[in-house]
Amino acid sequence: MGRLFSHTSREELPAEQVSKALDAFRNPSSWPDWNSVAKNMLATKAESIDEGDHLAIFQMIKGSLIETRWLVKTIREGDGFCEIELFGEGQYRNERSIGKGLKNVQICLTFLSQEGGGIEVHSSCEASFLMAMFAKQINAFMKKQAEQFLEDLSKIE
Repeated sequence: MGRLFSHTSREELPAEQVSKALDAFRNPSSWPDWNSVAKNMLATKAESIDEGDHLAIFQMIKGSLIETRWLVKTIREGDGFCEIELFGEGQYRNERSIGKGLKNVQICLTFLSQEGGGIEVHSSCEASFLMAMFAKQINAFMKKQAEQFLEDLSKIE
């Protein structure tokens, strides 16, 4: 085991806007429209995200095409509430695994479409004790990842 890093970002939004953000998130074919990072995306199903589905997000980083793979670990739904947990399956460049220093990367998105509700994004990972030397960079990455999802989802009208 290593050291745990995490960051949580929240934004209060009107219930209607939260519902629209959830609909956009649950529709993989719309991701390139709202997600500033996902230039292209592949999913198990093109029009819905369900528990057990796999997602692959493609982005250009420093001139290289990077594929980030996610598993939709759990989806919990209730009246005006939805929580979606994504588990990172790794990053790849040319089908070769990269970024092996972070383990158990997870993102938990909570959509609360009630009065006083909004969107919360919790990002977490584990790093080995050796990688913990880079704690400042890992914390910055966790914060950027959570805030990017929150910012993109909160812009959906």
